[in-house]
Amino acid sequence: MSTVIYLANQQVQIVTGNSNGKKITINQSYTLDAPEGSIINGIVMDADSFIGFLRETWVSLRLPAKDVIVVINSSKFVGKNIEMPVLKDSKTLEFIEREFTDINKGDSYCYGYIPLAVEGKTKRVYAENIPTDFIKDYLDIFTEAGIKVKAIYSGESSIINFVAQTAGKKYGTFILEIADRMMITTLLFVNGAFYYFNSTRCFHEQESEEYAQDMARSASQIIQFMQAHQIEYPLETIILAGVNPLNIYTYSEAILQQGIQAPVQIFSDDKIQAGVDIQNSIHATSGLISTGKFQNFLTLFRTSKKKDEEKTGSKAGMFIIIGAVAVMLTALAAAFTVKILKQRELKEAEEANQSMAMQVTWYDMVVAENTFISAQYNSIVGLDENIYTYPVCNTEVRNLINKCAGNYAEVSFESFDADSGVVSFTATSGTVDEINLFIAELNKQDIFNSVDYSGYSYNEGTENWDIHVNCTLAESAGR
Repeated sequence: MSTVIYLANQQVQIVTGNSNGKKITINQSYTLDAPEGSIINGIVMDADSFIGFLRETWVSLRLPAKDVIVVINSSKFVGKNIEMPVLKDSKTLEFIEREFTDINKGDSYCYGYIPLAVEGKTKRVYAENIPTDFIKDYLDIFTEAGIKVKAIYSGESSIINFVAQTAGKKYGTFILEIADRMMITTLLFVNGAFYYFNSTRCFHEQESEEYAQDMARSASQIIQFMQAHQIEYPLETIILAGVNPLNIYTYSEAILQQGIQAPVQIFSDDKIQAGVDIQNSIHATSGLISTGKFQNFLTLFRTSKKKDEEKTGSKAGMFIIIGAVAVMLTALAAAFTVKILKQRELKEAEEANQSMAMQVTWYDMVVAENTFISAQYNSIVGLDENIYTYPVCNTEVRNLINKCAGNYAEVSFESFDADSGVVSFTATSGTVDEINLFIAELNKQDIFNSVDYSGYSYNEGTENWDIHVNCTLAESAGR
């Protein structure tokens, strides 16, 4: 039997149970509050109080101190859908690491993934990375509390895998919304495979009418996301989890008011055998299902640590080799200097009788120098031509983006990555219906190699819609 603890914010979920692939058995389920301010966004802010909370919880609930799985929901985990060739495990991780090169900041990272779908010689995976120090901090905390951790999972990949193994076996295209005290987590599956993940903050009291309206708006945003991405598969159902089944009518009415006709139901699955209500511990329950070692960031952390230690040892050996080579090079340089001096003496003795030979030698030197200078010039010309192929985000490019925005959106430019050609800007719109028109105008422009549009979200502070889009400039754009 395993114990799973789910950590995101103050509300902590714990379940005990096991999974054998065919069924999930839940023996106990708990929802607790950690000390206020001790954990925020999956990051432990007050280690001492949080360690005390863990010790007290394990003693009072008589939980086993071994075989513990930690599921962490934090923005420190960066995830993305990746389509790639079918490769061996080691090559798969190398491919994934290259996909994160543009967002890594020089720290040491662990990379993990869960499989989504395989089509012929290609496959889709949901990959994530996390700084190794983040995993180490959590391992130290649980070790200090006297709890032995066997696995650390990301909250996103765990819930994606859990839904794929439950509702994903019944339906092809559906939306699943998971409610808790502070967050609404929404997943979109299309044609039997995971497609999109979104998590939004909710400030209303759970089970209130305002909370139901927030759930309905989240579903509406996913519908609009499907339309923007021209997903033609019909929506079969909307599944709600983490809510009181007695309030299903309130949620159904709120969703219907958004113009959504799909049937609404409460999450349940025959695979789950539980003598307790698991609606408030869906995230923790997801930790009982695993796709293997490449989802377990604890295993990946230990593998990464071992590689770092091997690199350190190899560096020490390398320093010894470099020292030996330096001594040999010094001796070689001394011998080479003696040789040059002797050759110079011989040359001076022969100069008197070999004036013609000296002139030929001088000519050869001039020709060689001219050849060298010509090669340098050609290299400089080639370098200038290569530089010209890089795009620039100048006034011409910015004006074109503003022209595409027109009356549809307001654009504020943030940065330009010259290596990747990505123009980062903030776009907002007061009307949802005009967002697609703005994206369509961007897609028409030849200067963009790609327009990466990942949807939009409502900003209560500005009462506008934030548009999530980045543009990658084409070769020589703006030149």
